[in-house]
Amino acid sequence: MRIKNLVLVVILCIVMMSCSLHKRLAYDFVDNSKGAAVAFYVPNELKIENIRKDCDPNNIDLVTLDEDQLRDTIDARTMIVNKIDEERFLDVMIASFEETLKDYNLELEYWENETAKPDSMHWVVDLSHIEVTELVEHLLTHCGVDGNYEFLPSTTVNVASWFELVNDENSHLLFTEQNYGEYIIDCYYTLDTANNLVVNAEFQRLSIDGFYDFAVMLGKLYAGYTYDFFMNDYVRKEMIRKEKDYDEEYMYLRYNPYESFIYGTYKDKLIRMEE
Repeated sequence: MRIKNLVLVVILCIVMMSCSLHKRLAYDFVDNSKGAAVAFYVPNELKIENIRKDCDPNNIDLVTLDEDQLRDTIDARTMIVNKIDEERFLDVMIASFEETLKDYNLELEYWENETAKPDSMHWVVDLSHIEVTELVEHLLTHCGVDGNYEFLPSTTVNVASWFELVNDENSHLLFTEQNYGEYIIDCYYTLDTANNLVVNAEFQRLSIDGFYDFAVMLGKLYAGYTYDFFMNDYVRKEMIRKEKDYDEEYMYLRYNPYESFIYGTYKDKLIRMEE
C-alpha cells in the first residue's frame, strides 16, 4: 500500500510540474507578444438563414393566404434575421475586436505585403465565413407547481464563425459558435374558466439593438479566442521542443488580460477543424 501511494505521489508531482511548466511558457508568450500586429479580415457579407418551423411555408395555411400574405406572415414571425444591417453588424464587431486587442497589448494593423510574412509578431486572423441562423428552441422550466415542468418555445439566433489563423508557415482552421437567445424572467400558472392550469411566461425577448450588443460581445470573444489559440500553440511547440508531455485537451489555457491571470479551460475556446 505504501509503495502504491508513493507511486501516486510521484505521478501527481510529475503532472503538477508539467502543468507549472506550460503555464510559465504561457506567461512567457504574454510578455513576448506585446506589440504584435494583427491583420484582421472579415467576409463581405453574412450567410443569413431562417429555419423557424413557424416560418416554413409547409406549416402555414397556404389555402387562405396569397403570396404577399404568406411573405408578410413569415416576416412578422421573424424576430432578427430579416432586420440585420450586415454592414452595421460587421462594423460593430470589428470595432469591438480592435478595442479588445489593445487590452492584450496588440495592434490592429494591416501589415501584409510582399516582404512581410506571418511570424511571432505578425498575426493573420482571417474570419472567412459567418453564418447567422434564427430558430425556435424549447426551454424546460419549472413554473411553481411541484412536479410540473413545461417546455416553452423561445427564439434563438446562432452565430457560427470559421477562422484561419496564421503566425508562422502553418495555417490553422478553427470554428466557434454562440447563441443570442431569449430567456424566461418569470413563469407561473393561472386557472381558466374550466379550472384548467394555464401557463403564463414572461420572456426577455430579442431585439435588433440587443443583437448589435451581441456583436460587441462577439468582437471581444473573437479577439480573446484568437489570442488564446496563438498562446496555446506556442506552449504546445515549446513543450514538444523540451520533450515534455502535452495534451491540448487537458492543458488548454485562457488569458485574462484585465487581471493578468492564466487559467485552464476545456470548452471555452476555438475548435480545431483540421484532424
